[in-house]
Amino acid sequence: MRDYKNVKVPRKYRTGATRVSVKRVDVTRGTGRTRQDGAGIKHMLVNLLLFLLIAGGGWLGWQAFQLVTHAELFQISGVDVKGAQQIDESELKAIAGVFTGRNIFRVDLEEAVRRARSNPWVRDVRVHRSLPNRISMVFTERVPSAVLDTGAGRYVMDNDGVVIERLAKDGDAAWPLPVIAIKGAKAHPGETVPGEALPDAFLLLAEIASRGGWKPADVTVKADSPESVSIVYAGHEFKFGTGNYGEKFRRLAEVMKDVQQRNLDIAYVDLRAERQAAAMIVKQGSDNRQRSPSRKPAPGTVHKRKT
Repeated sequence: MRDYKNVKVPRKYRTGATRVSVKRVDVTRGTGRTRQDGAGIKHMLVNLLLFLLIAGGGWLGWQAFQLVTHAELFQISGVDVKGAQQIDESELKAIAGVFTGRNIFRVDLEEAVRRARSNPWVRDVRVHRSLPNRISMVFTERVPSAVLDTGAGRYVMDNDGVVIERLAKDGDAAWPLPVIAIKGAKAHPGETVPGEALPDAFLLLAEIASRGGWKPADVTVKADSPESVSIVYAGHEFKFGTGNYGEKFRRLAEVMKDVQQRNLDIAYVDLRAERQAAAMIVKQGSDNRQRSPSRKPAPGTVHKRKT
């Protein structure tokens, strides 16, 4: 058996410390588990309290909702209507009457708006609640601006080309408006009239209104196509075509002045060319005796004037 008492330790394995340090560790059984269980119970109690608060708030909210939606105080007693002038009384009652007696918080306002807009006279409508028990409806109606003549019927329409209603045979007297004639056009109340030349027709009417001197009820705009757009007025037809209406009206004024000075009776004036106008002469007045050496223009001769 070897004795290791006197064994020398090589220098490279020796340490500089000569003192022995001792560390004391206290160990208590079950300490970590007890703390973990206490934190879990606390977290569970907090969650339970939050659940009770949420459930109690929901129950109180439901009770408040039931109280509000069934209270007699909030039952609609009437509807205030503004801006409705042309809508038929029976149709207006059908639109507004659905609110009466119902709870103000349970009515569908969007459905009321859709129902109102289905009427061709209604351009727009705003519906809102007026607490505690009234509904307010503000209508914006379409404004008739022209009469559409399709050849099969006549209709009132606004300046967007939306048909409002069909006229009776003697209904023109109630609406002294200019006429836009589009043969075979499909017209349905509440819908826009299809027609490529319809915008040109409205531009012509706007130009006439800005210039004055024309009787709107006596104006008929033919608008079968953009190239054939023309105005029939005072027994004459003025062919405008499409575009540049300000310049064409200026040329028309010059031609009509010349026609009056020469006492001519014309059938139409064609203004569709870019820089000239042509007038179809029916006959020359008897009091116009000044003529060029050539013979007097016969009926049907075209008198052209460059501008």
